[in-house]
Amino acid sequence: MIWDPIYGGIDWDGVKQLAFYLVCGAFIVSFGASTSGRWYDPYIWSWDVITSNSTWFIAASMVLLLAGYFYERFGRGW
Repeated sequence: MIWDPIYGGIDWDGVKQLAFYLVCGAFIVSFGASTSGRWYDPYIWSWDVITSNSTWFIAASMVLLLAGYFYERFGRGW
């Protein structure tokens, strides 16, 4: 959760925690890939999948962002 429900602002500790989890996850994926090839292979594969299916990726991103926005908006009772 990166929204502070009590004071109504961004919870910067939550943002830092989310960034830490993402960086650690990227390190684990890179380490796992480096044991059997190059460390950046998963990122190249991901980029290839995104660019070859760009229309679907953009549509899915829009739907997920709007769903998250409305979930948070109505969860707070606005």
